Amino acid sequence: MSGIESVKDLVKPPFANYDIVVYFGCGLFSLPFIMHYMGRIRLKSTSFNFDVQPAFVSTLVTTLTVLFSVYILGHIIAYIGSQLIEKLMDSFFGKASTIILLGSKVKHDELNGMIRGQLEKGVKKNFTRTTWLSGLVRCVSHIPAAPSYAAMFIFGVFGFYRTRVSDSVIAAADVKIRAISPNHVGITPDAKWFKALEAIVMNNNPGASARMYNYLVISGLFRSVCTILLASMWFELAYFLSKLYGLDAPEGLLMVGNNNLEFQFLSYALISIVYMFSLFSYLKFQRRYVEDAIFAFVFTKG
Repeated sequence: MSGIESVKDLVKPPFANYDIVVYFGCGLFSLPFIMHYMGRIRLKSTSFNFDVQPAFVSTLVTTLTVLFSVYILGHIIAYIGSQLIEKLMDSFFGKASTIILLGSKVKHDELNGMIRGQLEKGVKKNFTRTTWLSGLVRCVSHIPAAPSYAAMFIFGVFGFYRTRVSDSVIAAADVKIRAISPNHVGITPDAKWFKALEAIVMNNNPGASARMYNYLVISGLFRSVCTILLASMWFELAYFLSKLYGLDAPEGLLMVGNNNLEFQFLSYALISIVYMFSLFSYLKFQRRYVEDAIFAFVFTKG
């Protein structure tokens, strides 16, 4: 049996689902955007054709180079997304665990007010003396999405943070985590409680860990998609403003050959809508990751 297990370990794929979906997938997804917005730039000295002999070796080397370049590009996009998307949302809304904890204590019709309060606190906290520079850089990077954010705030589109966890489940989790670790500060909005709870679940509940990993992959995918679309919105907004002031501007991504001001704005608006849906999905699956961890912690025996 040990020999069979060794063979199984040998043939395991070297890449996890996160690598394939988030890094490879989003690296490939970004290529049409790069070609559309930057395809006019040509570097004659740059080529993936290494002209290695024999020909099949050259093809193999070129293919591997392109694949690893896409993989590295996916890593870069994911890192930028962690800085510009994830950290900004966490600084404004608070961590998903905090939102769930606060959301479990309010009524259904009080959620929007609670989240608006979190946003107001987050904006002030984001521009304290120690964080003003990083906060300013992140906020400036989101300028093309500002109209969409304003609409979200005004109309209260916060359903992505409507939690399924009740106050009684939070109370049960608090009792259980204190029983496991008597010195633990407990589950409160200001305490760092979720990492300990997450570690207990991941080390003792493989089934729940697998579900949580799926949510992690999906949220990582949408975070990278948000990063790509946010960069696209910068180009689309610049093209629209150029057209608005009577300057020549390249066609937007979704203008389908209609080179006029109305379709230029439509292209920007459509990409903004897709961006917001991707952002909602990212935040929703972050929430579901935390919810599954809490449910698994409370309702798993032992």
